[in-house]
Amino acid sequence: MAAVFAVAVFAAGCLALAPPPEFRPGAFRERTVVLSVEGTPGLAFEGSYGTPSKSASARGTVPTQYTVKTSIAVVASFAKAVAEGDLVVRVLVDGQEMQRRSTSAPFGTIIISQRFSQ
Repeated sequence: MAAVFAVAVFAAGCLALAPPPEFRPGAFRERTVVLSVEGTPGLAFEGSYGTPSKSASARGTVPTQYTVKTSIAVVASFAKAVAEGDLVVRVLVDGQEMQRRSTSAPFGTIIISQRFSQ
C-alpha cells in the first residue's frame, strides 16, 4: 500500500514539474463554424452549442443558424421538442460542409463534435 502511495505522489510531482506546452501565437487558425439547424419547417427544438470550454443554450424552430468562432473544436446537441418531424444539423466550417446528422425519431437528439488541427 505504501509503495502505491509513493508511486502516486512521485507521478503527481513529475506532472507538476513538467513545463506547460508552448503554443505559438497564431499556431491554431480561428475558424468560423455555422451550425445550420434544418428539417421540417417550424419544428421546435432545444439544446446547446459552443466550444468544449464554453457553451450557450439554444431553443427555437427550424430553420435557424448558430455561429461559433473557434480554433480548437465545436460541440453541439440538439433535440426535437416534439415527436413528429425531421431534424437535420449541418456543420459548415469556413463555408464547407463538414458534417450532416439527422433524426426522425420521436424527440430525437443529434450530438455533434468537430475538432480542428493546425
